Amino acid sequence: MVVVHAYDYNDELKMQGSGVVLNDKGYVVTNYHILSGNERLEILHGKEIIPYVDIIGIDVEKDILILKIDAKKFPSIKVGNSKSLKIGQRVYAIGSPMGFENTISEGIISGLRSYEELRRDFIQITASISSGSSGGAVLNNKGELIAISTLSVKEGQNINFAIPIDDVLAVEIRSYTKNDEYRDFKLFNKGYNAFERGNYYEALEYYSLFIKKYQNDKFAYYNRGITKYELKDYTGAIQDYNKAIGIDPMYVKAYINRGISKGKLEDYTGAIRDFSKAIELDPNNIRTYSFLGGAKCDLKDYTGAIQDFNKAIELDPNDAMAYSGRGSVKNILKDYTGAIIDFSQAIELDPNNKYTYSNRGLAKFLLFDYTGAIQDYNKAIELDINFVAAYLGRGMVKEKLEDYTSAIQDYNKVKELDPNNQFADIGLESAKSNLKDYKGSIQNYNYAAEYNNRGIAKHKLEDYKGAIQEYNKAIELNSNYAEAYYNRGLAKDKLEDYNGAIQDYNKAIELDINFVAAYLGRGLSKAKLEDNIGAIKDFNKAIELDPNDAMAYTGRGLSKSLLGDKIGACTDWSKAGELGLYYAYELIKKYCN
Repeated sequence: MVVVHAYDYNDELKMQGSGVVLNDKGYVVTNYHILSGNERLEILHGKEIIPYVDIIGIDVEKDILILKIDAKKFPSIKVGNSKSLKIGQRVYAIGSPMGFENTISEGIISGLRSYEELRRDFIQITASISSGSSGGAVLNNKGELIAISTLSVKEGQNINFAIPIDDVLAVEIRSYTKNDEYRDFKLFNKGYNAFERGNYYEALEYYSLFIKKYQNDKFAYYNRGITKYELKDYTGAIQDYNKAIGIDPMYVKAYINRGISKGKLEDYTGAIRDFSKAIELDPNNIRTYSFLGGAKCDLKDYTGAIQDFNKAIELDPNDAMAYSGRGSVKNILKDYTGAIIDFSQAIELDPNNKYTYSNRGLAKFLLFDYTGAIQDYNKAIELDINFVAAYLGRGMVKEKLEDYTSAIQDYNKVKELDPNNQFADIGLESAKSNLKDYKGSIQNYNYAAEYNNRGIAKHKLEDYKGAIQEYNKAIELNSNYAEAYYNRGLAKDKLEDYNGAIQDYNKAIELDINFVAAYLGRGLSKAKLEDNIGAIKDFNKAIELDPNDAMAYTGRGLSKSLLGDKIGACTDWSKAGELGLYYAYELIKKYCN
């Protein structure tokens, strides 16, 4: 172990770190950030200054710097590998905090993860990394070098990161100080530093200058792609990732980030291909499974999505992103209790993610836990005072609690942040209407419900025309009464006015996109008009919303039968029978045997 000092252009000491003698060739590895922005380095062992003869390895993106000192000046360390590391494994960090050489701390591997938007892969450890220990050794219990310490999260408690030794050994070795390459490499460094400061246009300029000189540098294309992504130039980002992959077809991170960019362009199939390729190349890249699950969710492959999130959690039980992603899928599948369990686990692992609080708030809202929902939306807003979704969700909950004044305040905040938000427009109109004439609205809604109930009674007496008259009055009093439109559609269907029925079902679905019975009714009416393809689409939607809807399986089976799909029809009727609709077995006996 050695101490590394960095001096600025005025020859003032600006930074101190640690270094590890890697082999008997005199290779010393440390962190690149120690040199970054400074003019020169100085290597010390005890009070002796050890001259280095060259900079021979640089990887800015992974924070690796390799120096060359005289060979056999010091004994080298035994090098292990980072492929077989396990969470919970005992590790030891050795560094030079405040210049105290060979200071050792003990801990475990607490995570194998990516950090900062997948730009770096790290080993998360509990062994302390104090100021001045960056670039120090992380050893396993055999005394083998498995990583190089790099940083600690200041706001985190005992959250420290190290660079896998396999990444260090993969750095290309060549001379930088004996030609103009190091001077040119500073362009890359300036681009990197500008990106870190959020100056994306400046970063783009430096990366482009570097690429003009080094047109086969995959890292430059990759980093410029990341920069374009931050500037929302997703097409341009994909072009740079394409170039990086063309140079190195095994470049896992380029596939991952290209997939992310494709997702932004709603090319979810393309994104899945890229994430799958990344997993093929690196099956233990945990975060990629979560990205793959997210893309599958966007394509409504919810079963596949959950499988991918499960895999991420299997690889790392502390992956908050995977729990949050799985919770979002469960929300879609209406497993709100399961969603809350996953979101709660994600929050325990990462208590500062606004999206997880907001999504848990939605699940609680859908379980009618309005107080709990508001608490979660409050926390999300505390984390980001401009979080549109949280204000919108909180407004909806307050409206349910009949706190219309507060709901209006939240909807107004949404409009302030997002003037074109249509959901806020609807919420404002509803809340203001209720606030203006709450008692009158209640009276109208009560009357509307009475007319609707009278219509149902007449329908049961087979007085379908009389039923329609009652439903008309209900709709006149409450034009957003989805159930009344649905019931009127049923009555029209009985009178063989199938087109009129379909119009009413359309309106019911417009008011409530999850109205299972309306999809079923519309499908039956379409079937009677011999639109069996359209009918099957509606039956599919009904089954998607309620996988236990026996009537939907029966209707879909009838339409498939009329289209000549006997196997599909018999399969659907069998499912309907399993769900308790015994009439389906009669269909099987008649058409399937």
